[in-house]
Amino acid sequence: MGDYNQLAYLRHLIPKADGPVLEIGSKEYGSTSTFRDHYSDVEYVGVDMAEGPGVDVVADLTKGIGSLKEGYFSLGICCSVLEHVEKPWVFAENLSRLFRPGGKLYMSVPWVWRYHPYPDDYFRFSHKGVMSLFDRFDWSDLYYSSTTPGEFFEITGGGEVPTVDDKLAALVDDGKGVKRKYLPYLMVNMTGTRKTDP
Repeated sequence: MGDYNQLAYLRHLIPKADGPVLEIGSKEYGSTSTFRDHYSDVEYVGVDMAEGPGVDVVADLTKGIGSLKEGYFSLGICCSVLEHVEKPWVFAENLSRLFRPGGKLYMSVPWVWRYHPYPDDYFRFSHKGVMSLFDRFDWSDLYYSSTTPGEFFEITGGGEVPTVDDKLAALVDDGKGVKRKYLPYLMVNMTGTRKTDP
């Protein structure tokens, strides 16, 4: 399940899937956008750690892939999940096993966000952090999205070059001569293409 901008990203950059779709964290709570309707012409499997609406398979990807088929999926959608995973490196290894060579993985993770436990909240990820965890994928279409519908910023720069998130920062004077720098809520959105194993 995702937000408006996550659905907009998918509609614009991955409008179709050429095979089975896997949604990670698919349990519906009634307050998020559904991706299932967007890919209604292909097999769609929702996986979550708990049963509920939108969940086809119950599995904890930090413990294995359960009944999911290795090398089967052509598209994975993983939105606002990775920050809740206690061992994301194990999760990444297991999730990577599920995609066929050339398969796509849409990852959306918080870069700047409040603490929000479900069941807990462990990490924030930069685009480089996602690339490091999911090194079996080549990554493209890197964008920040904000909480404003339709607002995206291409992720560029790094090192000595000011990055777009730094340019979005606001300096606020606290009235006592102290200036604090604040970043808006930002999600990292990116598409990975599964490499062929050597």
